[in-house]
Amino acid sequence: MKRGKQSKKSRREKYEQFDDEAYINEVLYKEGYRPPERKKKKRKGVFLGLLTFVLGIAIIVFAFLLLFHIQKIEVKGNKYTAENDVIEWIRSDKYGMNSVYAWWKFNKADTKQLPTIESSRITLKAPWSIRVTVKEKEISGYIDYNNQYLYFDKEGTALLTTKDKVDGAAYIEGMDIDASKVKMGKILPVSDKNVFQRIVEISQLIVKYELTPDRITCSGSELNLYFGTVEVLLGKTNYEDRLAQVPPILEKLAEKYPDEEGTLHLENFDASDKAVRFVPKSSQDKSKDDGGTDQDDTGDAQDGQDQQDSQDQQDSQNQTDSQYQEDGQTGEEFP
Repeated sequence: MKRGKQSKKSRREKYEQFDDEAYINEVLYKEGYRPPERKKKKRKGVFLGLLTFVLGIAIIVFAFLLLFHIQKIEVKGNKYTAENDVIEWIRSDKYGMNSVYAWWKFNKADTKQLPTIESSRITLKAPWSIRVTVKEKEISGYIDYNNQYLYFDKEGTALLTTKDKVDGAAYIEGMDIDASKVKMGKILPVSDKNVFQRIVEISQLIVKYELTPDRITCSGSELNLYFGTVEVLLGKTNYEDRLAQVPPILEKLAEKYPDEEGTLHLENFDASDKAVRFVPKSSQDKSKDDGGTDQDDTGDAQDGQDQQDSQDQQDSQNQTDSQYQEDGQTGEEFP
């Protein structure tokens, strides 16, 4: 027995002299013997390898998060949308401050945009810097709302409220809106939904005919323009034909009725008409005063008839004096 133990020990020492660990393991496995020292070394190597792998992944993740953490956001294409609103829109997402995630998430077609934004595109300028290029919705007009201006698009959707005026937007007065039901990003609660289409059409024609009205007003379903002291009644149809008459008539009015308040009646005008009626405010006031004269019950009947005849003559003269006859592109001057 003693000799057997010495022989086994001698074999083990003999095998350990080889540098080829695979050869040693093969021989020992065949003999049913595995040196305890080798087992410990292998287990230790597996553990170190696994630990190295985990630490490597952790370092990569940490470096990714640190390197791609957004430190700068550049906003382009915004005219009336505040830059901070766009930045907060990015930051509102839980992982939005990672540039790779932001590039993937906010470039998707179904991304929910800000009320004022039609579309957006994110590009990487650097791992820690992104550029947000936005396309804003086109503003059709604005109204007074809670001591601010409320802007809306061609669909009547409320876009933003601000105390600043946006260039190119038409100021609308008299629009019947339930202020308690106004919600940003939603269509304004008005009784006549078609009024927004009419505002868009008029806004386009104003640009076409190079007109600069001071304001646009709503009177029920009809729209009116104001140029200084001149009110232009447009009605709610045939805006192309009606607004085409405005530029030459305004020139004539400036010559014949400088600084005169009055009303230009285009609410019933169509292409077949040859006359456009302008009523100065002085004529309107005089007509009201004459029509409001009280008759003395004890007065002479003939005096009353004479006064009525005089009134009819005056009304006829007012109508003649306030009528502008067109003759081709030049037209006739006011009488």
